[in-house]
Amino acid sequence: MRYNISRIFGTIIALPAAVIAWFASIFALDIYFILDVLVAAATFIVFYFPTQRLTSRKYLREIGLSRRDYHFVNGQLNNAQDKIRRIFKTFVNVRSIKDFKQVNEIYRISRAIYFAVKQRPGSFFKVESFFYSHIDNALNLIEAYTRLSKSPKKSKEEKQKLEQTRITLDEVKRTLVADLRRINDEDYSQLDIEMELNKIEQKRNK
Repeated sequence: MRYNISRIFGTIIALPAAVIAWFASIFALDIYFILDVLVAAATFIVFYFPTQRLTSRKYLREIGLSRRDYHFVNGQLNNAQDKIRRIFKTFVNVRSIKDFKQVNEIYRISRAIYFAVKQRPGSFFKVESFFYSHIDNALNLIEAYTRLSKSPKKSKEEKQKLEQTRITLDEVKRTLVADLRRINDEDYSQLDIEMELNKIEQKRNK
């Protein structure tokens, strides 16, 4: 994310200042080594945090989030990424092409939502339910279904439960598709605007 650029920029400014302060402390002040290190560390902090906050403020203003909201969304993204990775790991337990397609679709849709929010953190609030419940529901069902479906000598009742779980996973997939569409609505609206502008421009050039 662009927010990380502010951390890099803060380090670029603060690190040379800390090194200069360290050398100045060694040669000019002539104090103990541990104090030299503390002077360098304090200088780094003094330069890093104001620089990082200043350079990140513009980005936060662009995406319409406070610093607190941004860190909250970033935490939710990290949690979702771990869950998506766990869905990916369930592929090793898949025993049929039909099940593979179902799990793969849920995995791909979940990743698409994750990357869409990562690119535009402000869109998180359009699909909060994905992060709070939908991804958890998908993960729990897939892990249980793929684990139980490879178990041998299943009873008729157990097979029926697995078939019902497969149907439920289809419902979960439709819910995820709705989440993805909710995020993409803004992009499609922008696309319509761009196409209309292009038509106007083409008419002017004729």
